[in-house]
Amino acid sequence: MTEEVRDKAPEMPRQLKTVRVFLWIQAVLNLLASALVTALAINELDHGNEEAGLALALALLGFAVSLTLIACAIRISRGSSWVRPTVIGVEGLSVVLGVISLISGGAVTQLIGMGIAIGIIVVLNKPEERAWFTR
Repeated sequence: MTEEVRDKAPEMPRQLKTVRVFLWIQAVLNLLASALVTALAINELDHGNEEAGLALALALLGFAVSLTLIACAIRISRGSSWVRPTVIGVEGLSVVLGVISLISGGAVTQLIGMGIAIGIIVVLNKPEERAWFTR
């Protein structure tokens, strides 16, 4: 009996599949928040509040972060080498901004986002998941 050996593409680690879901959730929520802040900032600017320009700039940054997360969520299944450091950087920035927000009197709900970000960073630094991006 002869058996045909087929090259089977390795399957993405299960925890990376979970990370991919969280990246999509973060991207969508970030898009919604950025759209809301943009609308509010434009309304404030229309009414002469020049200080709303900073909010508008931050909303535009939010859109850029969302697009980055979407690109990472799409490419994570292929193990693209740029995805891991990019996600770690974005999530690290999220943790830093969350800490700054908490210190400056922000909502305690920041802890949820920070927990998700830290969890993603931890998963991306596990040996099996790290190996996914270096194969």
